[in-house]
Parts: sequence; structure tokens; C-alpha cells
Amino acid sequence: MESTLLPAQESSKDSTFCSTTDACGWQIVSASVPGAIHERSGALNQDALSWWSAEGERPLAVLCVADGHGGSEYTRSHIGARRAVEQAQMLLVSEALPRILDGSALMDLARFKRHLDLDQGLPKELVKRWLASIDEHAVGNPFPENKTSAQTDVPVERRYGATLLAALLTPNLHLYIQLGDGDILTVSEEGEVTRPPFRADSQLIANYTTSLCSKNAWRFVRIHFQQIDKKPPALVMLATDGYANSFADDAAFEHVAKDIYGTIQQDGPAAVASQLPGWLAETSEAGSGDDISIIIAADASRLR
Repeated sequence: MESTLLPAQESSKDSTFCSTTDACGWQIVSASVPGAIHERSGALNQDALSWWSAEGERPLAVLCVADGHGGSEYTRSHIGARRAVEQAQMLLVSEALPRILDGSALMDLARFKRHLDLDQGLPKELVKRWLASIDEHAVGNPFPENKTSAQTDVPVERRYGATLLAALLTPNLHLYIQLGDGDILTVSEEGEVTRPPFRADSQLIANYTTSLCSKNAWRFVRIHFQQIDKKPPALVMLATDGYANSFADDAAFEHVAKDIYGTIQQDGPAAVASQLPGWLAETSEAGSGDDISIIIAADASRLR
């Protein structure tokens, strides 16, 4: 069993991360880099990453990416992002995964969905855990008192605001979760790029996004539950919105996922992991200027 957390840092230095693992049949590569604009201003990397994987006969993995909002009101959003991936990972590993691995539940997919309560139960629990976690942090780390009245009126949860992407991968079932912006892409062995068919989020307009700090945030959590009947995706990629926003359109961005899979096949995940921070930094510089963080899980059984 392996896990890693790539948190946003307390300073802008040493805020480029990269990791790789070949555990559990999934080759997992992840990286997080501060945006070009943040590098120039000395601002913090607001993103955080987390993944968990288990060795054994059945490949299992949990992938989590969060994007703190930044800005004057969101003074602790880098911490909110870190708390988001921590809580999402714990919830999926401790609550969702045992139920997915229950063979009797897999015999009746509809019954399983009701049992896990994907419509309300899981979203509410996810947001509840995050709120409890940031409240705990706020109590242990009181806000400075020498702030303007406008700043002191900002609700605690808003100061920690962040979006969240998560995926739970098993041989039989994939569970994808999204709150706010960002992207989840899958690539087939043949190179076809698709996205989970989430319901549309009408609140995603221009630079505005739903968030863990939104009122009734659980209502904006979108979930796709997919049974793997034949072959699972060859690659699953989670990325904060700074990545897609660096490309001219969705087609150009989606082609990147296909190219990454091809490079992993050709050169191996370790080689990709070593180059990934540089690729992302160059992409941010030429594109959005925002922080970029991604986690990639490639099916080891289909790598050359």
C-alpha cells in the first residue's frame, strides 16, 4: 500500500513537486507547479495533490486534486486545498472502497448506488468532513486581529475555498467526483479521449466556479459511477483548470492527454515524471499563468 500528499507550501519556494509509483498495477505520475504569474509575484501555489494505491491481485487507486481560489478573500485557500485532498482520500478509501469491494453489492449496481447514496450521502459527507477539517485548522491557527473590517467579515470557509477532483479506480468500477472547475480525462488503449458524463454545472461561468466553500456546496458535487464491463481506460488524468486554460480549445487540451499516454508507453512513467514539472511550467508561462497540477494513472498491463 502506498500513498502520497503533495501539499501547497507555506512559501513559494520549493513549490514544484513530482512523484511516481508503480504500485498496484497503476503507474501513477503526479506533479504540481506554481503558475508563472504566481512565480513572478511570489504568491503561493494554491493547488494540492494526493493519491493512494494498494498492491495485490486487484489494482486499486484513489486520485485527488484540489485548486485553492487565491485572491484577497481566500487567504488560506492553499490550506483548504490540502485539507480537501486529505479528506477526499480518507473518505474514498475508508467508506467507498470497502463497499465497492463487497462482491454482493456488485451484483446489483442500482442497489449499490443507493447503498452509497451517491446523490446526497457521499456529497454531504465529503463537504462535512472538509468543513470540520478547516474549522479545526482555524481554531488552532487564529486569524490575525489587525485586519480590515472587510476581511474579518469573510466567513471562515470562504478563506479556505477550493475546488476538488477525485477518482476511485478498481478493476470493476470507477467513481469520478468533481466540484467546481478542473478536468478529468480518460484515454483508451486506442487513444480515444473522453470525459465522465457529469451533469452540467450552470454556475461555471467565466472565472466563477462552484466550490467547497459555496453555500450548500454538496448540491454542486457531481458524481459519475461507471461499471467496467470490458477494458478500463488505459489512462486517467485529473488536472486543475490552469492546464486546460492554457490551450486554445478543448480539442487541443484533450490531445495532450493522448500525447502523455503515448510518451508513457514509449519512454516509461519515470521519464515522464522527471520531465512533467518542466512541461507544466512551460505551459503555464505560455498559457494561463496559473498553477497547474495533474495526477496521471496509467494501466501498467498495457504499457510496452
